[in-house]
Amino acid sequence: MSYRISVSNQKGGVGKTTICLHLSVALAKRDRKVLIVDLDPSAYLSAHLGLDDYYYDENKNSLAYNLVEGPQSNPEDVILGTEEGVDVIPSNYDMRGVEDRLSAERNREMRLKMFLDNVDEGYDYTMIDSPPSLGVLYDNAILACQRVVIPIKDEDMSIVSIHRALDEIDELEKAFGTSIEILAIVPNLVRPDGVAASTLERLRNTDGLKEYLTPFEIRQRVAIRRSMKNRTTLYKHKASCDQVENFMKLADLVISKCEGGSKNGE
Repeated sequence: MSYRISVSNQKGGVGKTTICLHLSVALAKRDRKVLIVDLDPSAYLSAHLGLDDYYYDENKNSLAYNLVEGPQSNPEDVILGTEEGVDVIPSNYDMRGVEDRLSAERNREMRLKMFLDNVDEGYDYTMIDSPPSLGVLYDNAILACQRVVIPIKDEDMSIVSIHRALDEIDELEKAFGTSIEILAIVPNLVRPDGVAASTLERLRNTDGLKEYLTPFEIRQRVAIRRSMKNRTTLYKHKASCDQVENFMKLADLVISKCEGGSKNGE
């Protein structure tokens, strides 16, 4: 069984892709077999893994094709290996039209789950980099995984956006009669200033949020930006960066909540 986790926030600019990629590689470093699904039509995660050429390939058996037409006879062919120790199902140009094409289809919110049921059995974790906006693809990510990690920024609008994200999750639970677990709310791109400190203090004292907030933050570092710009991760670019430890802590937290300490490495 694969533990499926959606890294989601309908607000853009929160470093969602950075969290998804670095958490995924951290899980792999804890000896878990990890599959990443780039569900974002912008394909930033795919680009950060150096898969730019795939984006414009005319590949009929793509993620987009499997979502719109249903799982194909060889859906595992869309999986690519990477040098980061994780496998990935990349996004490509066709993903830009998937939401419109699914709008009139039956079971449109369950297409990703139907697809993953055919491809991720051999993985310990399946991580979804979801789109930064509400819509059919966002709903697909939440419903396919039923576990969510939510990155946020250290600004006042984060509190508003996180409440909206939780409201959307509540609506999906009611509409589909399911239960969705919030594994963590992760402060990301945290700056060393008073505004950030004030926002984090408010978050840590807000009922309904504080119980999900991680006791650590992913702090803003030039090394993280440079690693993503150079199409790699912090682990390869600058393993000595102090934020590597916090990404590993996030992986340990996820493992603890999903597995209950059933494997080594926690």
